[in-house]
Amino acid sequence: MNSINDQDNLLYQNALKRTQDIDVKLEKTKINCLTSVLAVVGTKADILSHLKGGPAKNLTNMFFKYTTDKCDYCGVQKNKTIQLDRAHCNMDNCDRSSLLEKSINLHFIDESTPIKIKDILITYLTYHKDIPLFILCKQCHREYDK
Repeated sequence: MNSINDQDNLLYQNALKRTQDIDVKLEKTKINCLTSVLAVVGTKADILSHLKGGPAKNLTNMFFKYTTDKCDYCGVQKNKTIQLDRAHCNMDNCDRSSLLEKSINLHFIDESTPIKIKDILITYLTYHKDIPLFILCKQCHREYDK
């Protein structure tokens, strides 16, 4: 399964195309969490915990649209019972949590200084550049994340 992390693998190359043109998409976006001036305060851990489950996951799904209806790895077709996931590359801290933590660290001053959520999330999206984003069925996604 980790063969899809090989840069010469066609699956890797196709997954890499999904994270191109991020800057162009950001300029055009109307996604609320990327335009709102809402801010957060707290510890880095609290901010990460708040953003990684809902907002960052939902943003990843909205921002990185996919046009395929089958799993990149096994080819199973999406249907009423088989859903497809966006899977972050599992090497070198490319997972959602690591990218989000890196984004928070960039903007964090202290526990009482507000950080605009959009600043964290825009940075999070830009960190996806040159990182493949795979479309996998649940079974392949679980296997890949092991």
